[in-house]
Amino acid sequence: MEAHIFAERSNTTAEHRDQPVKEYYEGLFGQVAGLYDELAELVGCHLYVLSREFGVAGGEERMSAVYAGVQDSVGSEGMVEQARAELLDAAANADVMVILLSTDVFQQTVEEVWDELVEAAKPESIWCLGAARSSLEGFDFEELEAKDCTVLTYQRVGVARIGTDTREELLEAVKQKATQ
Repeated sequence: MEAHIFAERSNTTAEHRDQPVKEYYEGLFGQVAGLYDELAELVGCHLYVLSREFGVAGGEERMSAVYAGVQDSVGSEGMVEQARAELLDAAANADVMVILLSTDVFQQTVEEVWDELVEAAKPESIWCLGAARSSLEGFDFEELEAKDCTVLTYQRVGVARIGTDTREELLEAVKQKATQ
């Protein structure tokens, strides 16, 4: 089984860049890193961190290598373009798809390719979406559910990326699927 987590970078960072991306970002990014660690104990796990500086980086990549590969900031458009491509690639292979994004980034990425994501989604996969209520209300999850997908949503409140209850539901669903 494979889990894919998409999240944005944090403004709070470690002092040194010579560590994995998932450890470089601090503060509330700890919610994402902790979820990654818990999922990685159950299934293969991939973390994608979005930033206007470097686009999309893997959670296990060294932050120093990420910055070394960037000549100029990729900007918002570059990040969005890379994120859409990574989302579509991941959806086709993911047994677990976790997307925890701010309103603007969610709208520019997920909303723009939603039909393609649903079409690419593996049957019986688990989808967890954390976004503003205004973003989630406009979504029709019937097509995912028709593929026997489990759909969990977290209506973001403030800066929290995922709520405790949603996190527990997600982990329980993954545990159940992993033992089937």
